[in-house]
Amino acid sequence: MSQMIPLQKNIDYIIILGSGVRSEEVPPLLKSRLDKGIEYYQKNPTAKFVVSGGQGADEPVSEAFAMRKYLQSQNIPNHQILFEDKSTTTYENMLFSKRIINEDWSDKEMPSSIIFSTNNYHVLRGSLYAQRVKLKAQGVGAPTALYFLPTALIREYIALLLHRKIILFSVLGGVLMLIIISLLPI
Repeated sequence: MSQMIPLQKNIDYIIILGSGVRSEEVPPLLKSRLDKGIEYYQKNPTAKFVVSGGQGADEPVSEAFAMRKYLQSQNIPNHQILFEDKSTTTYENMLFSKRIINEDWSDKEMPSSIIFSTNNYHVLRGSLYAQRVKLKAQGVGAPTALYFLPTALIREYIALLLHRKIILFSVLGGVLMLIIISLLPI
């Protein structure tokens, strides 16, 4: 799945969701997100990038810094790269990116042509958070290395359950009730 729905033309903003960095160079997972964004940029050369990702305690630079450096190395003009380096979660990526786009966009209405690039396994959760912050954005999924996919899917599954706490607690409550009922003497 490379995207959830077909993309419209004339994209105004391309949000790149951050992923952990170990140096100023982007790791393969993050590079695939950036390359997917560049793919859409080449068809929409007036679009602006929003590189979104803060700096974790174990990261030498912010994810946004590493992403901007990579985009510059790919000849993306600096004036087309907007910088968001405070987020630490996917929710914050969407919320803070929306604020940056609002500040940059000259019209009263939010632009209707925003995409966000992440890895294919992460598009669903990214879309849920975009909806939560009322950001009208379409997700595009970059390929993920097969060796990384099982771990990533488990992590996403848990994150989606936590995102929907009511469902999680309902399922856990139902399982607990079944266990209790099965232990009762007949």
